[in-house]
Amino acid sequence: MNWSWLLPEIKGIPVLMYHRVWPGQNDFLTIDPDKLKEQWLFLQNEGYIALSLREYIDIAKGVKKDFPAKSMLITFDDGYLNNLTYVYPLLLEMGWNATFFIIADTLDGTANAETDPVNAKMTVNELQHLDPSVVQLALHGYHHENFKQTALNDIQTIMSKSIEVMDNSGLPYFKVLAYPYGARPKNNQILSALKLWMKENGIEAAFRIGNQVSKTPAPDLYEIRRIDFRGTDTLKEFTIKLKKGKLKPF
Repeated sequence: MNWSWLLPEIKGIPVLMYHRVWPGQNDFLTIDPDKLKEQWLFLQNEGYIALSLREYIDIAKGVKKDFPAKSMLITFDDGYLNNLTYVYPLLLEMGWNATFFIIADTLDGTANAETDPVNAKMTVNELQHLDPSVVQLALHGYHHENFKQTALNDIQTIMSKSIEVMDNSGLPYFKVLAYPYGARPKNNQILSALKLWMKENGIEAAFRIGNQVSKTPAPDLYEIRRIDFRGTDTLKEFTIKLKKGKLKPF
């Protein structure tokens, strides 16, 4: 039985989270490009508007109060090369914005070499092909570390190194973080200290997962929720998650 009707419909802006896009593959991290286009055509027909990261952050901060009722933010994690191949042309076709969260070690040559083309990441040169008015870049850790298992001092070092690498790349980017794995320190005192450090170091906001529509203005700029969309989702499941964040109430 489908219990999704029990889930409340949350008012706010859905933040869509994707990863890889690859023909003929639909799994936890990967969606077929035709299926992605089907979802986006649905959104377009429903009147959704894709915000830039700057627009979304200003709304989350409460600075921007006038925005379309059917606004959304589209995000892709990890900086996969297939995002350049399949996502970027679709964004241009739709006239939409998206945010790509980039793992910094893919830019400075320290990342492990990928043997599977599905997992290949964009280089600095490839990222330069992205129009920054279409795709906004932001932070996703240095080696895609799990912050739930990392000491506060080490997280601070990771974030400082990520910012240094992005600065040295010459690429335009936002000091906005998507927590790798959506993971944050479990200890509330340490998490509060991390949030304070991020604020003091110019990191405007941070995205977790949470599978809820993000409330606006954001109750906590360092706990903005995203909805995890998967290649295994049917179009009906996609529409439920878009409005309710998840499929099951329990």
